[in-house]
Amino acid sequence: MSPAATVVRFSGFVPQAATREVTVGRVEIFGVRAWLAFRRDRAELARRGGGPAICGLDQLDALMNLPAGLPVPVASVPAGDRRLLRRLPAGSLDWSGASVTRRVVPPLVPLLAMVRARTWSAGLRAASRFGAYCPRLMMVPALPVDAEHALAQASFYGVGVAVTDRGQPRIVLESEPLADWQPTPAWWWFAEEVYRQVQPAP
Repeated sequence: MSPAATVVRFSGFVPQAATREVTVGRVEIFGVRAWLAFRRDRAELARRGGGPAICGLDQLDALMNLPAGLPVPVASVPAGDRRLLRRLPAGSLDWSGASVTRRVVPPLVPLLAMVRARTWSAGLRAASRFGAYCPRLMMVPALPVDAEHALAQASFYGVGVAVTDRGQPRIVLESEPLADWQPTPAWWWFAEEVYRQVQPAP
């Protein structure tokens, strides 16, 4: 079974979750409409109870300076960060006198971004916009005439390729996993933006 097949299966042109642990939703980010396969953090979604996404990069940056679940002396948190943190939705943090504990975590983990495009260059360009956040797969009607060169180009950028010339997408090049991935405020923002658009149920 291919790595993509462990995340999604296709019903016609529409990707669906391959397992119960995966959800697939339609999103529009960076000016691109895409399907996003992700794994929900059920405990975090239950804690939020459908509450709002946290999409302020400055707030997410401040949050990432606090370890999840561990009390931190309030005096060690910069005053500017404290102001940002106090504006977060209720329940995101526990303030207890001299300490603050982060409860909020990313609501989901992006697993695969999938874009459909009519041309090779458009597909490669659209899929590449998700390169810092999760593996990517582009679905195109056919391979270019110089298929070997085109697939080498996609492989260089880590973009997987599915061809739809027979009606059902068939994967001809697997997506590359993210190399040396580390969570960043921008990555957390991406997860929050997907949550904002899809609002998965606990």
